[in-house]
Amino acid sequence: MNVGYVRLSRDDDKRNYVSIENQKLIINQFAAEQNLVIDRWYEDDGVSGYIFDRPGFNQLMDDLNRDIDMVFVKDFSRLGRHNAKVLLLLDEFQEQGKRLIVVDDNYDSSDSEDDTIGIKTWYNERYIKDTSKKIRRAIGARQKAGTLMTQPPFGYRRNEEDKFKIEIVQKEAEYVKQIFDLYFQGYGYRKIANYLTEKCVPTPSMVRYERELGEGKVTKRQIAVEWSDSMVKDILCNDFYIGTFRLRKRARYTVHGKDKRVRKDEQYVFENHHPAVIDKASFDLIQSLKEKRVKSNYRGSHGNRMGPEVINPFGSCLFCKDCGRRLTPIRRAVSGGVRKYYICTTYNTKGKRYCPKAHLIEEADLMEDIVIYLKLCRDIFCEIIAAYDMKEDNAEKKSVEEKCVEIQNCIDEYKSRLKILFAQKVKDLANACGNEDIINESYDGLQKDILAQIHGLKMNLQELTDIRPETKGGQEKLQNALSVIDDIIEKGIFGRRDIELLIERIEVDKDGFPEIELKYGLSGYIRHSPAQKMNRFENEIIFQVMRLIFEDERRFTSAKYLSQKLTDIGYPKSRTKVLPYIDLMMDMCIIEPGEKPSKPYIIIKSKNEIREVMTEFYQSMLSDNDNDAAYVYNLHEEGAVRWYASDGF
Repeated sequence: MNVGYVRLSRDDDKRNYVSIENQKLIINQFAAEQNLVIDRWYEDDGVSGYIFDRPGFNQLMDDLNRDIDMVFVKDFSRLGRHNAKVLLLLDEFQEQGKRLIVVDDNYDSSDSEDDTIGIKTWYNERYIKDTSKKIRRAIGARQKAGTLMTQPPFGYRRNEEDKFKIEIVQKEAEYVKQIFDLYFQGYGYRKIANYLTEKCVPTPSMVRYERELGEGKVTKRQIAVEWSDSMVKDILCNDFYIGTFRLRKRARYTVHGKDKRVRKDEQYVFENHHPAVIDKASFDLIQSLKEKRVKSNYRGSHGNRMGPEVINPFGSCLFCKDCGRRLTPIRRAVSGGVRKYYICTTYNTKGKRYCPKAHLIEEADLMEDIVIYLKLCRDIFCEIIAAYDMKEDNAEKKSVEEKCVEIQNCIDEYKSRLKILFAQKVKDLANACGNEDIINESYDGLQKDILAQIHGLKMNLQELTDIRPETKGGQEKLQNALSVIDDIIEKGIFGRRDIELLIERIEVDKDGFPEIELKYGLSGYIRHSPAQKMNRFENEIIFQVMRLIFEDERRFTSAKYLSQKLTDIGYPKSRTKVLPYIDLMMDMCIIEPGEKPSKPYIIIKSKNEIREVMTEFYQSMLSDNDNDAAYVYNLHEEGAVRWYASDGF
């Protein structure tokens, strides 16, 4: 049986069918001259000759050992453009005794004495490699200039009138913001993906498919009907959402090779290229949060429902001081509502043998401790962040200036190319001899490409020039950080975002008290430990309780009375939270339980005796802060407030 094989690479070329038919016509004419007839055709339309995994070619090789005697191809390039593989293929035909006839290259495997075959196949390979190199160079130039048009991600689309403009799709942008907010709240990729699927949020591939249908395009792209972890991860990692246009993230260095990741410092980055959906501060915070979750083996808020409330505001920054593992958030229904606290994961799952103490801390107590700590170190925070951000601001300004110089150099280079091109065009027209139209058409196309690249570079330069005077850098970040602290101090509460912005790590000791490490290296500049600072605060409250008892002329007191008075002088305490101070007063033999409900606690010491205790206690408060004896009567060491921290409940 005589068969013919035809191939063409560009499946998007409207002339493909004609070219395929031309190959068949040439082969048929040659076969007719030899009194032969082509019985079967094998065809590969739109497949590169550099690769040999082609449907038509594979079928040809499968049938070669069955009923095929002779194979006709137009030339060696139709057979393939890989030098070594083509030569091996010729040897295979000869070994199997099959006849291969290459029409245009005058090759017949039954009478192969042509010594130039290797040169022809080498030239065919060089052709495709040179073409690939030119294409990569052209794409690289457009990437460097920022004029390469790529498909915008979920949440964006290109303007219908001006394809170089990228605009926000508001409905999709709301979904993107929701993904970032959910991750802030402590949810992982999988849970966010399941939530979006349950809410029937269209996936990026569904949105793209509908958009292409609206434009009249037919696509064979696979459509994902459900959200996946990778979709959520790609959105959270993509700085396109902060207005950054990043090109050359991947590169291919061989013909039909695999795309490899390009280092970030070698990519082409154009900041403030298009409208942002997410602000840069939130995006940077998400990236640091992702890195922290990886290091701490964080697995999201397991078992918690979706909703506006932040179930676990402390996320991945809360750890046990002894075993180093994270603290597990616990929510329990009690008679008064819901009780929220954190406990050592090792103690909770394996028991005392692996971690001797529960390291339990109430969420309300932890929030109160953090607020107190931020009050104590606000001034130092201001100084350190100011110095930190000013250095970053200078580096940012320098980076913008360097980019402006680089873009201007590229513009000058393209202008020089344009002048050379114009001079060459004039020279060629002088020697045209009737080919003026062809020359004009060729040079006009090249000129348009260069002018488009110059236009794109000028637009990028103008954007950088416009934003350079408005860059506030560190000063703006400083104000944001300070405003967060002031807001926390004013309201006394904070959210997950505030914690991730300010706090690096919190370690809870066996007594249930936190050691807080702030970001920006601030904690190293504070002389006293957080426990000492909070001990001082507790001692102030203890002293005020003594004073209130001393001034009480009724000779008895109550939790209601002390709670109200402490709140009035700036130490808000509920009746329940006052009880540990009352227990301490009883231990110091200042009061004792009364027999009548109207007089819950009787004052048993005289005023002179109470004055002596107050004087001794006040002197201990004024002593050296580094002296542990200064905190003999503080609640942290007595364990009167957080008695449950060691063994839990």
